Amino acid sequence: METFKRLLPTIVLIIFEVVIGIMLIVDGKALTGTIFLIFGVLMLIAGIASLIFSLVNAKKTGTLQTMPLVMSVILIAVGGFFTAASGTVTEVVSTIAIIYGIIMTINGVIKLSDYLAFRAFTERKNGFVLFSAILSIILGLIIGLNPFGTTVVIWTILGISLLVSAALDIISLFIYAKLLNEHKAKAAKAQAK
Repeated sequence: METFKRLLPTIVLIIFEVVIGIMLIVDGKALTGTIFLIFGVLMLIAGIASLIFSLVNAKKTGTLQTMPLVMSVILIAVGGFFTAASGTVTEVVSTIAIIYGIIMTINGVIKLSDYLAFRAFTERKNGFVLFSAILSIILGLIIGLNPFGTTVVIWTILGISLLVSAALDIISLFIYAKLLNEHKAKAAKAQAK
């Protein structure tokens, strides 16, 4: 159960990668535009509700507090931007792809670090975990550098890379769980002596 709790964030990430990966491959532009629109509308609603609450509260107390008013304006501005940007999602996706590429590269570096850490305390060398880490770094760099001209290619590559990353993460997850259990068993055995 402890191993499961430790690996739960990775499991959630895998589910997210699979769902978003499939949706990006099917229709990336529609998905991204819809996400922008929903996020923008939610921010607008939250900002307007916060503004109304601040004004009603000011009328009751006789004093208008600055921080809730500033937060309302920020929420409305962010909501307005994302709602307006939902129509120009093609241009915005390049920026998102670069950010995702950076995140994927960092994820690959973390996987590589985990591989090296496990390698230090176990005799088993697992090339698959190393392959997974290196592939994540390479895919992250390709996506982050964004060499592709059309957003359809970007969405397809993003979707495929998410699915590949999810598949590799699932296999790595089982390997890490096994290595953790082996390490715990060795530690318990050493402690019993």
